[in-house]
Amino acid sequence: MRQTRLALAILLLVAIAATTGAAWGRDKSGQGQMSPSQAEQAARRQTGGGRVLSVKATDGGYQVKVLTPSGEVKYVFVSGR
Repeated sequence: MRQTRLALAILLLVAIAATTGAAWGRDKSGQGQMSPSQAEQAARRQTGGGRVLSVKATDGGYQVKVLTPSGEVKYVFVSGR
């Protein structure tokens, strides 16, 4: 009886943990709801325009390399949430 309750409690905790990420707006890739093109747009806004050179998915978001209008290369982290 005690083992059955313990097994049910563990099963319930696993089920809750599995659904919590989706409930908080995360997709299965862990990158959140933001797409790479949305990250590009956000990086352009943060740097005052410029040309996006690359977008790299990282843990929790994107690292975007931008060539600013003044000629500087900047790396901008854009949260994926």
